[in-house]
Amino acid sequence: MIVVGLSPTAHESAVGVVVDGAIVAAASEERFTRVKNQDGFPHQALEFCLARAGVTAADVDHVAYAALPFATERRRDLRCFAANVAYVVGNGDSLTRRAAHLANYGRSLALTREWTSWGASERALRRELDARGLGGKLVFVDHHRAHCASAYYASGFDRALVVSLDGYGSGNAGAVHVGEHGRLRPVVSIPYPHSLGTFYRRVTTALGFTPNRHEGKVVGLAAYGDPARLGHDVLQRFDLSGPDHYRCRSGQDPYFARHLADRHPAEDVAAACQHALEHVAVTYVRRWLARTGTDRVACAGGVFANVKLNQRLVQLPEVAETFVFPAMGDSGVGVGAALALSADLGVPRADPLPTVFLGPDFTPDEVERAVRGSGLAFSRPADIDAAVAGLLAEGRVVARVSGRGEFGPRALGNRSILAPASDLAVTEHLNRRLRRSEFMPFAPATLDDAGAALYADVGKFRHAGRFMTVATDCLPAMRAASPACVHVDGTARPQLVTPAASPGLHRVLTEYRRRTGLASVLNTSFNIHEEPIVNSPDDAVQAFRTAGLDALALGDFLLEPPNGEGRR
Repeated sequence: MIVVGLSPTAHESAVGVVVDGAIVAAASEERFTRVKNQDGFPHQALEFCLARAGVTAADVDHVAYAALPFATERRRDLRCFAANVAYVVGNGDSLTRRAAHLANYGRSLALTREWTSWGASERALRRELDARGLGGKLVFVDHHRAHCASAYYASGFDRALVVSLDGYGSGNAGAVHVGEHGRLRPVVSIPYPHSLGTFYRRVTTALGFTPNRHEGKVVGLAAYGDPARLGHDVLQRFDLSGPDHYRCRSGQDPYFARHLADRHPAEDVAAACQHALEHVAVTYVRRWLARTGTDRVACAGGVFANVKLNQRLVQLPEVAETFVFPAMGDSGVGVGAALALSADLGVPRADPLPTVFLGPDFTPDEVERAVRGSGLAFSRPADIDAAVAGLLAEGRVVARVSGRGEFGPRALGNRSILAPASDLAVTEHLNRRLRRSEFMPFAPATLDDAGAALYADVGKFRHAGRFMTVATDCLPAMRAASPACVHVDGTARPQLVTPAASPGLHRVLTEYRRRTGLASVLNTSFNIHEEPIVNSPDDAVQAFRTAGLDALALGDFLLEPPNGEGRR
């Protein structure tokens, strides 16, 4: 069975193709248009995914869309609003905050694009699918069920608590399911506006960052603050008395986060809000673990892009293992919709997700044209991976572009910038070159067989660790050997590199360890800040010129910077 999965077109438009329960191609539209968080119909991503899967529109059995029909979603909106009015009346919050919350909630409900256009995005979606011969195959899938399906069916767990948390989807802010023997059973939905995603988005905005894009900066900044200074005030915004799900007392109050940001250091605001997010989410995950008798957790939804929250789940004593779907945000929910529909139609589940190298690659001729057209000096080593390892061992910074691109927000070696993690000075160099915020940590890529000697709790997130989705405490050996990848709080977000999941990067690291005795290098995404990760050979050459790195490994070519600009 062939199912095309589409993410909602409001933002992060993306496509995946699932064949007999296995993901064979997936890509975000932003990689092709070069517009960060590209919205609208994913024209180029759909064309790529069908071609990569080797199918045509006529071969497709269904198109799964990770949202419900317009009328159904709007009825849920109204039901949630009415229920929230009843809750707010007696929730104990101040009259001022309740009034601000309800006024803003009503305003945002009335002015949202879906209401004001009366379903224009759904009509546009149907038109685009009709034009491609896919219109009669459209199936709507509840947004949070789709998130949960992406986590459960990719995890490899037989029985698990499956949790989705994000800003909004299909009238809800989250959901809990139990996955068992290949089936998903819904347990509880978290109605909007009780949204941890919206909570964190407001904090992101109040601190001067871009919402739906820079939430990771709040996580990085939080490590520099003291959560105790404002933690009580922030936690008071949540009602934890409900047995089924938490409540936000006045979640649509637009002033609370601004008030904190205007009066307190940004680091302390970030720390308090991060602490609240972790406490609320973990409290309810623990309750449902106990009530369902499960010891494994599979997660998806934009809130689980927060690697510190994921670390807290790993650290729970009642949790044996945690998995986070690598494209945890809305870019991955279309794939989840396709997996959910496939399972509902009786397709047996596939093996655990082996890789996220599901995006475009390029032919040797395409690579050579880009190299020769770049005007840069180049060579063609007999072993490009050994050459990259040699440069890293010399202290150089190397961009690596090879094979298929990664699906999701993390670069895992095929569209990455690599640098020696032993050199703390490299972080300042890369922050300046890539225009990154100086308080943001860099992540390590580490040979899997060395992981247990360098990181805590590896056995509880080994599969998730292949995809760089969980933070963990660094052991003394890691802090001593790779200081460039250890955050100020003593944690890192490692990629545990295996030959099966990341064969090329594994070869680089193996040769690097042979030369240096070190099992880790710094790995960050190959893009200039605010740009999507590079997607084509020409993208790679352009980003290389802009960043001024020491070398670019593009396919089996090794390019040098113009006039030696990358030398430090």
